[in-house]
Amino acid sequence: MESNRVGDSQSKPELAAAEEAFSLVLRLVRTVQSGMQSFDANQGLSGSQLLALWQISAKPGLRVAELAEALYIHPSTASNLLDKIEVRGLVRRERSKADNRVVRLYLNDSGMNIVSALPGPLQGQLRYALRKVPLSTLHGLLVGLSSLLEVMREKP
Repeated sequence: MESNRVGDSQSKPELAAAEEAFSLVLRLVRTVQSGMQSFDANQGLSGSQLLALWQISAKPGLRVAELAEALYIHPSTASNLLDKIEVRGLVRRERSKADNRVVRLYLNDSGMNIVSALPGPLQGQLRYALRKVPLSTLHGLLVGLSSLLEVMREKP
C-alpha cells in the first residue's frame, strides 16, 4: 500500500533540497509582496488590483478572460475586480467594433500614473532578472516550476 504522507519516500538529501527550494520560493514571494504592501497602503488598492493594472499596462487591449488567466483567477472574479478599479477611473473597457461581445481593457491616465510608480518587482524587476538568467537555467526553472504546479494540482 502506497503512503500519501509528505516525505515518506524521500531521502534526507531530497527533503533538505525540498526545504531549501521552499525557502527560496517563499523568499521570492515575500520580495514581491514587500514592495507591494507599502504601495497598497498609499494608493488604497489591493494587491490584486495592482496586479491587474500592471497586467493591463503590459498588454493593452487585454480581454477579461486573458486577465483572469494571467492572474490565475476566475473570469467573474476578474470582472468584479475590474468593476472596482473602473469606478476609480483607472481602467476603461472598450467593446470591439467588429464583435460587440469582445471587451478590451486599457488603462486611463490615472491608471498609467499608478503603474509607473509601482515598486520594482511589479515594474518588471523579476521579469528583467529572469531574462538575465542563462537559457539552460531558465529551462530548468520552467521544467521545475511546471512539475511543482502539476504536483500541487494532484488530489491527495
